[in-house]
Amino acid sequence: MKRLACTIVGLMLISAPGVLDAQDTEWNRYTLERIGGVHVSVVGNPTCESVGVKTSEVQANAAIKLLESEVDLLTEDEMLENPGLPELRITLQCVVGDQSDVDGAIAYSIEVRVNQAAKMVRDEQVTLPEAVTWYTTAVGVANADGTQQALHEVIDVKLEEFAKAYVEANAEEVG
Repeated sequence: MKRLACTIVGLMLISAPGVLDAQDTEWNRYTLERIGGVHVSVVGNPTCESVGVKTSEVQANAAIKLLESEVDLLTEDEMLENPGLPELRITLQCVVGDQSDVDGAIAYSIEVRVNQAAKMVRDEQVTLPEAVTWYTTAVGVANADGTQQALHEVIDVKLEEFAKAYVEANAEEVG
């Protein structure tokens, strides 16, 4: 039953736009100001791994892409020493179609988000070690042979969106 539900969701994704807009507003960019960089982590599932999308490779490629875009990166230890605990988490989910009409198709979702520690405004004694302050998502469907390339291309687009937001939020004022 779970597979059937996942397959139905996957089919519904076909009619959805392939790339959804980021939560990238003035307020969200403000949350990226002076955070001192981000630690990159990647979470995937076994299905993504089975089609060649390895979390360790995604993490390494993301770090290179972000460094090239002038995003400051933190090691895990540096992140834990930073009061904001800034983490850029990439989450990958893949589901294999198992019905005859979608056999071999892979539905996927990608989420790129910034998690930071936060305090509640109404009661500053309440702190949250992890609050999402910026995010972007994408969903899609690919055949098994093309899933790896499709996911890497979408991840690159999402990282570019984050890098642009981060660099603009941390650009020094001219003049």
